Amino acid sequence: MLVKAVISYDGSEFYGMQIQPDKITVEGTISNALKKLNIKTKITHSGRTDRGVHALNQVISFEIPNFWNLEKLKNILNKILYPSIYFKKITIAPFDFHPRFSAKKRSYRYLISKYFTPFNAKYTHYYSKKIDIKKINNALGNLIGKHDFEYFAKTGSDVNNYIREIYKAYAFEYKNVYVIKIEGNGFLRGQIRIIINFLLQINENKLTINDLKKQLNKEKLISKHLAAPNGLYLERIWY
Repeated sequence: MLVKAVISYDGSEFYGMQIQPDKITVEGTISNALKKLNIKTKITHSGRTDRGVHALNQVISFEIPNFWNLEKLKNILNKILYPSIYFKKITIAPFDFHPRFSAKKRSYRYLISKYFTPFNAKYTHYYSKKIDIKKINNALGNLIGKHDFEYFAKTGSDVNNYIREIYKAYAFEYKNVYVIKIEGNGFLRGQIRIIINFLLQINENKLTINDLKKQLNKEKLISKHLAAPNGLYLERIWY
């Protein structure tokens, strides 16, 4: 039977989601755990996250023998994978389910810390400058809607088209952390991190909102630098 699993993981422990030769990845680690249970199967995921990027609700699917009790399987996997990967839920999925292509929308959040501490250095991006939330939100407003995000994708992205729709994009301050949240129907490789870096350059007056509009409209490629991966979280996927 095909099952759908919702997992969370500490991205600082892995070279990304997708399996790679001679690298410790989330997919590879889960595959090895399943093999210990004599489950040899292909794992399909909703999207690859880069090295150091975290997930709160990544979705994967794989096939298992019919005799497995799903709650028991979840508990055994969590013991094997502790503490870096956690299976939150495993449910039976229809055989036409695909974690990536069945998704209707997804959201990411990026956490920026005002103060440095070694205890959260892997999980938030430390930024010493004060963030102008109003300016960041004004910039983010320009992203909402359908756009060709080719200039906000990693070079070499293997996709048929770069058009994506952003439904929500906003920033807020919570205690000592700035949170930037972006929700859309899909995202390109590196898209969120390129956007975040662009926003921080706007915050520092190195770039302007007009520069963002020019790059968004593909009038001019201004910056494709990536923000640090440690502040980025795949937050949620809707089906």
